[in-house]
Amino acid sequence: MRIKLNRFRPLIFSLVFAAVFAPALFAQEKREGMKLFEQNKPAEAIAFLEADIASGNPLPEEYNYLGLSYYQIGNYEKSAEAFKKGTSVGGTNKKLLYFNLGNSYFALQKWQEALDSYAMSSVADSAYAAPLLNKANVEIKLDKLAEAVGDYKRFLVLRPDDEQRPKIERIIALIEGELAARAERDRLAAEEAERIKKEEERLAQEKAERERLAAQQRAEEEERRRKMLEEIAGSLREGGETTNMSADAEESMGYDYDSDID
Repeated sequence: MRIKLNRFRPLIFSLVFAAVFAPALFAQEKREGMKLFEQNKPAEAIAFLEADIASGNPLPEEYNYLGLSYYQIGNYEKSAEAFKKGTSVGGTNKKLLYFNLGNSYFALQKWQEALDSYAMSSVADSAYAAPLLNKANVEIKLDKLAEAVGDYKRFLVLRPDDEQRPKIERIIALIEGELAARAERDRLAAEEAERIKKEEERLAQEKAERERLAAQQRAEEEERRRKMLEEIAGSLREGGETTNMSADAEESMGYDYDSDID
């Protein structure tokens, strides 16, 4: 069974854009690029944000704004590049940058990179629920179903009142059913393999026994023929030794002598 997650994708994207604003509200200043992004002008915001970052004195939030600006215009490669760069800068919101980096990789269908990024977001803040949900979605795509169940359940522990809880619980039930079905198929396959193995061993033993008996019969036949040949050969030698000797009186040795009797 192939489990699909199309119904979960809106949550992924809504979290990307909602997550950026909270840190910005506490910034002491908002630069032009940040303002343009919040005015829904991501293409215009990019030039200002890039310039601020290149100046060497950007606000930590600007890496996230830049990544989101590229994301909104559909340039996911540049989006990932901006988020990733921000993760190596001191003072930035690592959990948010890694989370959004994972979403950029998700859009690029780079599943393993997305999985690693969501995992790093959770490492940065183990109480942050959002990456767990998206990480579970990717794990399903990679057919890591047991891991997906674990992450869905951890998400519900952190967000017990989440509006998508019924959907998540349904997909957990589906996955657990699939895992149980796979386990049963594996069990039956293992039993069948064992039966086949035993039958092959039995047939091999029967073949070996037939070959042993055939070899024994050949050996016995060869021995019988050998003895027969020896007997025949022996009788021929016996006849040959007596051919020059005879008890026949007609063939007794004669000799000449002179007689005194007239």
